[in-house]
Amino acid sequence: MEVVVVVLFLVPSVFSRLTARDYCVLGAGPGGLQIATFLKEAGRDYIVFERNQGPGSFFNSLPRHRKLISINKRFTGRANKEFNFRHDWNSLLSGDERLRFYHYSHDFFPHADDMVRYLQNFSSALNVHYGREIKNVRMKSDPEAWHGQYFVLEDQTGREDLCNVLLVATGLSLANQLRFPGEEYAEGYETISTDPSDFMGQSVLILGRGNSAFETADNILGSTNFIHMIGRSRVRLSWSTHYVGDLRAVNDGLLDTYQLKSLDGLLEGDLSDLALIRDDSGKLHVTHKLYLEKDMNPASNQSNHTMKSASMLLRDDLDNFAAREPYDRVIRCLGWKFDFSIFDKYEIFGSHILK
Repeated sequence: MEVVVVVLFLVPSVFSRLTARDYCVLGAGPGGLQIATFLKEAGRDYIVFERNQGPGSFFNSLPRHRKLISINKRFTGRANKEFNFRHDWNSLLSGDERLRFYHYSHDFFPHADDMVRYLQNFSSALNVHYGREIKNVRMKSDPEAWHGQYFVLEDQTGREDLCNVLLVATGLSLANQLRFPGEEYAEGYETISTDPSDFMGQSVLILGRGNSAFETADNILGSTNFIHMIGRSRVRLSWSTHYVGDLRAVNDGLLDTYQLKSLDGLLEGDLSDLALIRDDSGKLHVTHKLYLEKDMNPASNQSNHTMKSASMLLRDDLDNFAAREPYDRVIRCLGWKFDFSIFDKYEIFGSHILK
C-alpha cells in the first residue's frame, strides 16, 4: 500500500492565537490517519479535515474490481513483531494490537471493502472532522504565527481555519488524462463498468500498461472478442524488477492469452501520437494524429474526429498496422496525479513553494 504525503512546514516560534491549530492534516486516508496517530501520541494540537463522510474514501470505489494488491501475510512462523510488521503490507503503525489488518481479512489479496472497514475503526479515536472539503489554501502574515505566517484553509462553506503546519495527505486523487484527438471517446478506469457482461462480444482497446490496465483486462477476458493494450514502454513485471508497483502476477492474465495466441495483444507506442476516429456505425479506429485531417466547424471552432474528416488509416501501411481492426470501446488506465488546485497564488514543486 503506497502512501503519498506532501508536507508544508514553518519553523515553530511563540504561538498564542487560540483560533489557530498547530497541525492541520488534509485527508483521512492511510497517510493522513497515520500522521494523525503520531501527532496524537506526541501530544500535539492537530486536526484532520476530510471532505467525505468517512475515512479512506478512495477505497470505496477503487480499485474498480475491488482486489487489493497489498499482501495480507497473516503468518510468518516468527514471534518477532518487527519482523512480522515488515511482511504486513496493510496495517498502519499503532500500539493497539487490535488494529492489525489481519483481524479484518483472511484473504492474501484483501477486498477493498475490508480496508474501508479497517480505516473506519482506526480513525475512531482520532480528531477527524468529516464533511470539511478544503477548497483553498493561502498564506497570511501574522507575528504570532510560527515563522510569522499562517496557512489559511477555507472550506466549501467559506469557513476558515488557521494552521502553523499543513500536511497534505490527499494522495494521488486525479486520474491522468492524456490529450489527443478523439480523447472524448475513451472511458476512464475510474468510472468503467465492472460487469463483464457489459463487454460481451466487444473488441476493446486499453490505454496504459500498469496494474489498473491489466486488472481491467483480467475482468473481461472471458467476454470480449479481443483486447489490445497499448503503452509507451514494455511491461515491467514486479517479480523481475522487485518493485511492488510494477505489474503483479495476480493481474497478468492478459500475458498468457497474448503469448498463447488467443487474439489478445500488447502494443508499444507513444500515446501522445494517438488519434481516435469514430465511424458512422460507432466503431472506434486508431491512427496516428499526423494522418488526421481536422475538419473545423466554423460555428463552434471544434474538430469533428470522424471517418469523414480523416485521411483514412495509414493507407499503404494498413495491412501491417497492429490496431487496424476497429474497437467497440477504448478504456483509459493511465494512473493518477496529485491535485494542486487548492493552493492559492503559488505552486509547489517537491518541498519548495514558488510564488
